Amino acid sequence: MFWLWFTLGLIGFAVLFLIAVTLWGRWIRVAEYEIPVDGLDDEFDGFRISVISDLHDRCFGKENQRLVSALQQTAPDLVVTAGDMHEDPHSPEPLYALFCGISQSVPVTYTEGNHDLRQGRMQVSEETHRRHLGRISQAGAILLNDTVFPIERNGKHLLVYGQSWRGMLQNNAPDFPSDLPTVCVCHDPLQFDRLESLPDLLICGHVHGGILRLPFLGPVFAPGNGAPLYKRFRLRYFFPKYSRGLYQKGTHTLAVTQGLGFAILPLRFIRPEIMVLTLKSPEKLNIS
Repeated sequence: MFWLWFTLGLIGFAVLFLIAVTLWGRWIRVAEYEIPVDGLDDEFDGFRISVISDLHDRCFGKENQRLVSALQQTAPDLVVTAGDMHEDPHSPEPLYALFCGISQSVPVTYTEGNHDLRQGRMQVSEETHRRHLGRISQAGAILLNDTVFPIERNGKHLLVYGQSWRGMLQNNAPDFPSDLPTVCVCHDPLQFDRLESLPDLLICGHVHGGILRLPFLGPVFAPGNGAPLYKRFRLRYFFPKYSRGLYQKGTHTLAVTQGLGFAILPLRFIRPEIMVLTLKSPEKLNIS
């Protein structure tokens, strides 16, 4: 009898745990940060950038309307996506619907990550890639792969760059000007250590917040970047250096969002996130 009740208790606990994790993974978190930017003109003081990443074709409501609504409520001046929004062979239609919904009210950019280019472990064909980018553009998104999107207000400029995964592998790095405020969107936060020239703000995803976070240990898993499972028991795939939130190097800031979608299993142990970054003059934040 003891073992019967013990087994039923374990099953009940497992069921309740799965229900709790499923509900936790549906509740979108909004994480707001103020970012000091040297030389920021008054025209861009308070400029709000809402960041989403690592959707992996997940859908929040019909045609992603719940995610569109959540983004609109953050009152952004710009929405940026930091890679891995799509992954073959899943249907990209929810992603196209998302871009259609966002672009009706605010500019939205698209920058590729590693999964955007893959079908399983294979690269997607160039024809499939071009067709996909065409659909994204038709949906109203600004393609920000290894290019720059200048934003102008009253003759003042904010430069928003994008570095694609391919551009990163080819070391196709932007050369950021020092006389204008600069933002760069790329997928891998380790670019914060690789880039010789850093923007004022680097926006990344990729790490899913570490997938699992433990007391005292923090984020547990680092991205495998396509490595087979048997190779992922190496230290390099554990305890990522950059996982979520803000990191600083002098006057340069790295912002890492913990993403929205799933990694491997269709469960999230860390809440899906919209990151909201408000650009501020250091003087107004009392930062020297």
